[in-house]
Amino acid sequence: MSKRLFLALAFLVGCASTPKSLDNIPLVWKPEKQTHATAGAASVELFKAKVKVAPMTDTRKDPQLIGQNQEKMPAKQVTTSDNVAAFVTEHFKQLLGGAGMTMVDSGENVIIKGDVKQFFVTETTSYSGDVRLSIVVTDPGGKTLWQGMTSGNSSRFGRSYSAENYYETLSDALTAATSNLLQEPGFGAAVAHK
Repeated sequence: MSKRLFLALAFLVGCASTPKSLDNIPLVWKPEKQTHATAGAASVELFKAKVKVAPMTDTRKDPQLIGQNQEKMPAKQVTTSDNVAAFVTEHFKQLLGGAGMTMVDSGENVIIKGDVKQFFVTETTSYSGDVRLSIVVTDPGGKTLWQGMTSGNSSRFGRSYSAENYYETLSDALTAATSNLLQEPGFGAAVAHK
């Protein structure tokens, strides 16, 4: 193989492995390190309550921005055209149910409302994800029983500027945030009506 042909093939492989842009990518649920939320030493009453999760809101400054590659300047943005609040609501609800909570659409004892404060991955030499949710637990009449923040982080190494690695990092960070919420005593007491 000639040197020129080898260099041309190496260039093409390099171009194929690093996309020029991750603009308006779909959101994909792809947990890797944490495949389900854990409740730790949560009380039994927590799992007896019938819980409804209301659609979350998203008050981040730029609701389409979900990541940034800072390996070189200028930094490359990662954006989505999907609804982040709807994505987080769906998987937050699945994670709570998977941890053993009784999820319902009606006839609930409590309602969990949330606001997405952070849903972001920073990529440098590795991927670092940060998900933060403001959570409010109310009774069916709207009385606030508990409110607070939960957060989750995730990190990993991976191929540069890879949508798959962004998906994995965000999914694991949301799973960690949900696990941390389940282990918050005030949240558990509010859901259990203690």
